[in-house]
Amino acid sequence: MTGAPTPVSPQQIPAAYQQALRLQNAGQLQQAAQIYAAILRTRPLAEPCFQLGLISARTGRRAEAATWFRRALEIKPRQIEIWTALIDVLDGPERAKAMAEAQRLGLIPSDKSAAAMRKALAELETGDPRKADRLYRKALEAGGDPVPLRETWARALFDRTETDAALKVLAEGLAKAPADPRLLLTRASLLETAGRIDEAEADLLAVLDARPYHPLAWLALMRARKQPPGAPHVATLEQRLPEAAADPEATRYMSFALAKALEDQKRDAEVFAHLDRANTMTRRKFPWNFEADHGFLRDAIAAWTPRTRGQSGAAPIFVTGLPRSGTTLVETILAAHPQVAAGGEAAVMTPLLHPAVEAWFSKGTDYDAQAIGQAYVAGMARKLGAASRDCRTTDKSISTYATMGYALDTLPDARFVVLERDRRDVGLSIYKNLFRDGTHRYSNDLTDIARQIRLFDAAVAAWRKRIPDAIHIVDYEALTADPEPHVRALLDFCGLPWDPACLTPERTERQVHTLSSVQVRQPINRGSVGAWKRFEGALQPLIAALDATRYDFG
Repeated sequence: MTGAPTPVSPQQIPAAYQQALRLQNAGQLQQAAQIYAAILRTRPLAEPCFQLGLISARTGRRAEAATWFRRALEIKPRQIEIWTALIDVLDGPERAKAMAEAQRLGLIPSDKSAAAMRKALAELETGDPRKADRLYRKALEAGGDPVPLRETWARALFDRTETDAALKVLAEGLAKAPADPRLLLTRASLLETAGRIDEAEADLLAVLDARPYHPLAWLALMRARKQPPGAPHVATLEQRLPEAAADPEATRYMSFALAKALEDQKRDAEVFAHLDRANTMTRRKFPWNFEADHGFLRDAIAAWTPRTRGQSGAAPIFVTGLPRSGTTLVETILAAHPQVAAGGEAAVMTPLLHPAVEAWFSKGTDYDAQAIGQAYVAGMARKLGAASRDCRTTDKSISTYATMGYALDTLPDARFVVLERDRRDVGLSIYKNLFRDGTHRYSNDLTDIARQIRLFDAAVAAWRKRIPDAIHIVDYEALTADPEPHVRALLDFCGLPWDPACLTPERTERQVHTLSSVQVRQPINRGSVGAWKRFEGALQPLIAALDATRYDFG
């Protein structure tokens, strides 16, 4: 860059930053760098410094990149992405010094802490809980910031339904650092999952008192409950969102949060402006590879042949469907049964099965169906502990729809419950919710959502032809209109006796780790049926793509 760039006005910073990002993504690095430098002439911000560092690193100017990253850290000293980028461009003693500082801040665990924590988590899964706790304490004593260790340990305990122990771990940390936002956010998340909404909200407000533009706190606060007209927190969010315009992450999360609140208040005409902004930003960060997803489904289904070598005896109930189709409700209905233990989004089968399936159809590499079935049963037993003894288990990992035939090979007594729901309602709900970054990459564009829906439809249709006796379809609209006959049919398919408790799943005291954690604590209802009609105009790209798109896996 030559000469001093002309500064932009403060009001122009958000638009200028987005223009620079577009240029940078298009490979026009010099033009992008000039705009970032112009922004910095107006206001010292971490993001332009960080982007200038990335541009310098990309063009081989490592020393210059390090200078920009250090300037960014002067503004945001605890931003792990910046520390990681800085460490990547350093060598020798400077690299070691930067790593030591990041470890001191608790952003990168020390070697001793990390090793002790890995042992503690392994011991918690398979061994003596008291020994696991001693190893966790050893990890704390190894030095560095204990906050990430406390977060990890609390979540591990919570996943094993040891709620009180998990909250005690966080309380110990907050006694030493009462305003630490990460500990408060973690505790709020656990409290909300446990249904203790008032306590969760108090923690979120404490975070926002200290950090008024905290993106995760705003999104969690708006999701925690319905926001009635005139809610003061919504008015505050409306005021703060424009003020956060120079911070892309704050803007992205706060836009999703405000869209949700405005929908609650029935301010429908304002909702999609915020949704479109948030989804466009997310899609830019996490583009979808449609060809890869389509190819996996096509090839996996085409290559499948029935096997009989799986692990007999275990009879898990896989609940699958599109995101936001009612899978959490159906799993909670099943979990109300005294003979069922809910596994939630267990994430046990996919890591075991998907690599084996891909190796099978791409290379012809055979796999051991029984070994995978045994590993799955062992993994669920570790996850659920005593809750899984003498009970059927549910697994709501929705990606199971892609490989139902293979999963049945590994577990011949398994059953698959598939949710069907109005595709327009599903599409709207997907678009308005922010999923964990990097997952559900199709979810940030209405046309892409329609294409994913049709991929799902084609896969389910193909598996229903191949393994019809193992699959049961639950129609969400019919279930919510008249629950009892559909719940009876569901239990009968699963081989479970009738129990009236399944008609009142909201009374079930279980942890719900999904975006539906608030909704499922309400009685079965039709509150979200036909919600797409409120936004029919804005949803035309989705509706048109649903009408025009079909796939067939034979």
